[in-house]
Amino acid sequence: MDKNTYKGRKNVEKQLINSAAILVGSIGPNQLSIRDIADHAGVNHAQIHHYFGGKQGLLEATYKQLAFEHMEQLERRNVNPDNLGKEPLSDITDNYFRAIIRAVLDKKMDLVRIQVDAGYSMSRKTLAELTKLSGLKKPTAEIKAAVALVMALEFGYASMKDYIKEVLKISDKDLPVFMNLFYEARELGLKKILKK
Repeated sequence: MDKNTYKGRKNVEKQLINSAAILVGSIGPNQLSIRDIADHAGVNHAQIHHYFGGKQGLLEATYKQLAFEHMEQLERRNVNPDNLGKEPLSDITDNYFRAIIRAVLDKKMDLVRIQVDAGYSMSRKTLAELTKLSGLKKPTAEIKAAVALVMALEFGYASMKDYIKEVLKISDKDLPVFMNLFYEARELGLKKILKK
């Protein structure tokens, strides 16, 4: 394969992964078609089969890329158990959260596990860091619960923020109070574990 063919292939693969990343969060992996992705990317749908072996291969590459980008963004912002920051994590990497939520709703746990298998799971990394900070060799139920609390809050907020604002009539004036309570709740379990 010559250099230009390789460069062209990489560009098409990137276009397809980027398009799948955008679409999978709104359509979901079960309903997303090869044609949807190819049309969005502006390429022939046969290239999905040629480069990825089909829809499943492209989705696996997409979920791996989304998880990598999510972890990279959080590390760049120094998000860790001691510093979760003052913004919802879904505001940092929205496509990642939406894609994971859709995979869970579509019962495609194989796509969710890709991040763990590839070593790109921030939740697993946090679990390992909390275990190490606690001087333990394996995580306790309390450490797992603390990480699960953060996950539940983050994924819940990512999927429900518009609904929450609408149903509870949270105004722009009320929003800072709501967000401060969200940040406190998110850190509650982690702080308890770190103080032990």
